[in-house]
Amino acid sequence: MSDRFDFLELGDPPPAPAPAETTPYEPIGWRPLRLRSVELIGEPGNRPGQFRNPVGLGVDPWGSLYVVDSGNHRVQRITPAGDVYLYGRPGSASGQLWGPQAVAIQPDGQFFFVADQGNHRVLCFRVTDGTPYGFLRECGTPFRSPSGVAFDVEGMLWIADTGNARLLRFDPYASRFIGGFDRRAGVMRPIAVACDTTGTVYVTDGVAADVTRYTVTGQRLGALGALRRLAGPVQCAVDAQGRVYVAEAGANRLHVFDAQGMSLATFDAPSTRLGPLKAPCGVALGPYGEIYVADTQNHRVVRVAWE
Repeated sequence: MSDRFDFLELGDPPPAPAPAETTPYEPIGWRPLRLRSVELIGEPGNRPGQFRNPVGLGVDPWGSLYVVDSGNHRVQRITPAGDVYLYGRPGSASGQLWGPQAVAIQPDGQFFFVADQGNHRVLCFRVTDGTPYGFLRECGTPFRSPSGVAFDVEGMLWIADTGNARLLRFDPYASRFIGGFDRRAGVMRPIAVACDTTGTVYVTDGVAADVTRYTVTGQRLGALGALRRLAGPVQCAVDAQGRVYVAEAGANRLHVFDAQGMSLATFDAPSTRLGPLKAPCGVALGPYGEIYVADTQNHRVVRVAWE
């Protein structure tokens, strides 16, 4: 049984994994990596702990899970003890959200930023009391449907300004934009952004249907799809080992790649009884090795772990 809510229970063991693809060159004793479900969080609805089309996810330094509850136009923070805090409500005024898509928690855990796509802006909230702390809505030209936000290793905020086909880098301490890149770097429709500990920026592009790696200055380093085509990738996350976790909505699965872009593992169902993932759009990694997947069209979040 889950340690967060009584109604969040897996119920039955995970299904037996499909036979792994093998080649004649696999060494004796080789064992493929596998993921298994360990917790279900949420159910359909609009009460605390319930979701309507959850999309972006984030985890703070203390292990609290942030869920962008897009269909309910809010963000929910769920602590490891199971306490639930709500931020935002439907609308366009200060502190209100409309179709939010992504969340990024500041490294010190005091504030978080939300890609408020329907209102063409990025909002900042104080974690402790939910106070709206301001918003960003333009950099030279107004934002158009921003869909992604992420902090890099230097504490700078990256914004995927989807409709303007650009990535923007913002210094929250100096309150100014300090860089970014756009179509000239090959960006077409950025829908999500992530960063790793080396400073590399990962951009999910909705036109290319791929996740591409860039330097901070916009130099293209390569794409995951160069080795294996992706189906509707959305949010991604990178762990300390360089593994890239992609919410592959078009294939109804979580797909994990190594640092060279080779496929390592996939996860597509919590259990036989509970059914497969349905258009998962979000993924986030916690400070203690937690892996969360936003099972968007099933209106829940699944926590998985390596076997």
